Amino acid sequence: MPMKRLVVFRFHRDPLVCRARVELIRRLNPGVPVHGLFGGPGGLRGAAFRLAGRRVLGLDALYVSRHSGPWNWKNGDLVLLDWYRETGHRLSFDVLHFIEWDLLLTEPLERAYAGVPTGAVGLTAPTPLSVIGDDWHWTAGQHEAREWDELLAFARARYGYGYDLVPYGCLGDGPCFPRAFLDDYAAADPPALGNDELRYPLFAQLLGYPVADTGFRRAWHSPADDPYFNDLGDRNIEKATIAAELAKPDGRRTFHPVRTPLLGLHPVHAHRPASSD
Repeated sequence: MPMKRLVVFRFHRDPLVCRARVELIRRLNPGVPVHGLFGGPGGLRGAAFRLAGRRVLGLDALYVSRHSGPWNWKNGDLVLLDWYRETGHRLSFDVLHFIEWDLLLTEPLERAYAGVPTGAVGLTAPTPLSVIGDDWHWTAGQHEAREWDELLAFARARYGYGYDLVPYGCLGDGPCFPRAFLDDYAAADPPALGNDELRYPLFAQLLGYPVADTGFRRAWHSPADDPYFNDLGDRNIEKATIAAELAKPDGRRTFHPVRTPLLGLHPVHAHRPASSD
């Protein structure tokens, strides 16, 4: 029996880009609900976006975070848990795809996530911290390193580990979660220490869930991936680059960040096996 999928679309700016992205998700995944999660600024601009967000973007529903924009950016997982406790737990789904507004998926979810087995937490480029290195902001900065130490202390106190597990980081772009993990993660009530890219793999370990790589980026340190999938500030993936990949039978189908609507760009469905769920 096919898995019942649900998309939570996280956004905070650029309504035209967001609308185009939601339209593409729906076109590629008929019948899959798309719920919005707004984590942008307050004030008049934020209020206007919140009021018009559901109708303009074509969402099934819209949840507005009560926290500040910077807090939401750092703690995407905690905002998702707010949504889940208040709204999401009432919905029927097997797996949830947490899609950022500037993540472009040009094939159906079952193909894009074919490498994530049923019951696993899907993360992008999960990598041991020893491999990531000493210059990653979330563990290198003085304040950030202190928060990471406090988060590990929380894990040891709560779960009784001497923490001999290998600590990982990941990229927060496009994770997916089985429903059971969201139940357990919400019950764990993780603290706002570190950031989501540290907490996702940590709590998957602590709660006993296998982690699978989405494959959206082939490795953490992979300059060859940067033109297609990166977290390098405001570097935007160009339309010509995307079109060239879509024209290849075995080209890339997932890109980040894409912060333009890409009107007139049509996904090309490669003949790839879908998942067997």
